[in-house]
Amino acid sequence: MGLFNFLKPKSFEDIEAKADRLVQSNDLGLAKLEYEKALERLLSTSVAAASGHQDRIEEKIESTRDTLAQQHLDMARDLVAANCPTEAAELLRLARELSHSTHLHQDIDVLEKRIESENHVFDQKAFITASADPETVHPEDEDGYFHILLSTMPEEVQADYRALGELFQRGYLALNRGEFALAAALLSQVVNEHGEQITYAHLELASAQLNAGQTDAAVDLLQAFIEAYPQSVQAYESLCEIYWERGDTDRADRLLQACPDALKLSVPILGLMGETLYRSGKFPEAIDFYIKSIEYLGWQEPIAIALAGTHEAAGQLDEALEVYREIDNNCKSCHQRLDPHVRHRYAELLYARGERSGELLDNYFALCSENPKDQERYYRRISDIYEGQGYPDEARRYRVIAKQAGCKRDA
Repeated sequence: MGLFNFLKPKSFEDIEAKADRLVQSNDLGLAKLEYEKALERLLSTSVAAASGHQDRIEEKIESTRDTLAQQHLDMARDLVAANCPTEAAELLRLARELSHSTHLHQDIDVLEKRIESENHVFDQKAFITASADPETVHPEDEDGYFHILLSTMPEEVQADYRALGELFQRGYLALNRGEFALAAALLSQVVNEHGEQITYAHLELASAQLNAGQTDAAVDLLQAFIEAYPQSVQAYESLCEIYWERGDTDRADRLLQACPDALKLSVPILGLMGETLYRSGKFPEAIDFYIKSIEYLGWQEPIAIALAGTHEAAGQLDEALEVYREIDNNCKSCHQRLDPHVRHRYAELLYARGERSGELLDNYFALCSENPKDQERYYRRISDIYEGQGYPDEARRYRVIAKQAGCKRDA
């Protein structure tokens, strides 16, 4: 794919400089990860003990975490005002974990007490599935939900979305409610109103058309959108999905090779490049590509997950198991939740190898709640593990539970 020449491990100074640029562009989440990566790279070098380097990077990490926590707190206040206490509470939890600032923690305490005292009630799921009839959806609710949907986007993108007007907002909300035909109709009007000008309405209309099965029309929109917005990862992802489904991996490859160099070395685009090799059946090349990507960028869970899956597809089950184990260990060390798909594949590979450990038992119990539709399988695995550990009564109990789960699923 012509990219391997770029994939040489960066120095800690290069990674730190990249993080500094991310701070300047207000991409604080990515900046924090880059500073942490820079510190890890520094500590692995012979200059780790050099005066000032480690302290400087650690100070930048702490500052970035505090600023990010403050942003979470500010967004939580907005969500409380929009009557979304559950989402606000989650942001407050993240803010508390990020920052060690006593002042921030005090502000978080105040807002948490306000949420508890006001006892907000807001059924977001019911709102998402509500009718688009103006008589049943209040304008203030639409504005609040639109704000929530945009809140994770960069500020300049949020401004572009809001500038598209009320008709766009209605179409965008319909798209996110799963009303694809209505969304396509509304967003088509917005596109027509702007004539030859390419806007984010083209991107969202393409999404509505894809979901409505209008693939050819979506391709035309996405190609035009990428010419105007070559930095849009979402557009590349959508086009690649279409090309993969059509079996046209060469076209997907050409699309990705033509994207800007700065974007080409990002995690999402590297993931698409590796996936294109995978879809082409070039498993050894895909594996090599993913490994080089991790060597260049440092540990990246999405790429590691793709690497493990490619090892599996290539029949390299020992290698896949090692990657899954590393993902699991990284999640535990960072106190993060393990992706249910990763947990499933990791547990199934361990089970197939004959392992019957308590750790594997814990994984299957976790999967029972994370993936209820496969409870029958997981309870049977639990029964087998108890049998292998010498607990026949527990084994019989979970065989009965597995049978009950199967009956409930088929009912």
